[in-house]
Amino acid sequence: MARILLIEDNPDQAFVASRFLERAGFAVAHQSTASSGLESALLGGFDLIMLDYGLPDSDGLSTLEQLMPLGIPVILVTGRSEAQLAVKALQAGAANYIVKDSHYLGKLPEIAQDTLARVTVRPATQEKRQISQANSLEGFRLSVRQALSPMVQHFRERILETSFSEAVTELETTLENAEAVLDEELEALDQMLYEELSRALQPQA
Repeated sequence: MARILLIEDNPDQAFVASRFLERAGFAVAHQSTASSGLESALLGGFDLIMLDYGLPDSDGLSTLEQLMPLGIPVILVTGRSEAQLAVKALQAGAANYIVKDSHYLGKLPEIAQDTLARVTVRPATQEKRQISQANSLEGFRLSVRQALSPMVQHFRERILETSFSEAVTELETTLENAEAVLDEELEALDQMLYEELSRALQPQA
């Protein structure tokens, strides 16, 4: 039986969440503050921690950073639906992220099971994911180089047609424009990733 530490300051939500999780076969221990939650987590024996973001004595991200060295997967639970918060939570080491909507309590068992399953297989797939990411970045690098390669030929032609200084000035202007375009595209990609991450971390209907 998996043991879950629920750190939630709202007693009503904590009561209902515990009941849903217990009915699904989990053993649940509840703490209402970050400090008491950390004390319980330090005692060990938990397979998963569900951490509310808005605690009376600390915010969820600060508490999450303190929990990470314990090696227990943490799900950040919050009413804030901003994708930026999801990104910060994952960067800080959260295993998952839950938005408090009107139906989230009933979905907690499924989310807990899914998170535990993913955390269990993560060590075996981590190296493969890192290699995949490296390949993706290298592919992006090659794409950029291919897009910029015509500038090299254009520069050579302009050196033959005009003075070297004029050719360099034209090249610098072209590179500045290319940098501006690249910045715009990276900003657009950044926003797309935020939106995709936000959708991926929403509880499944």
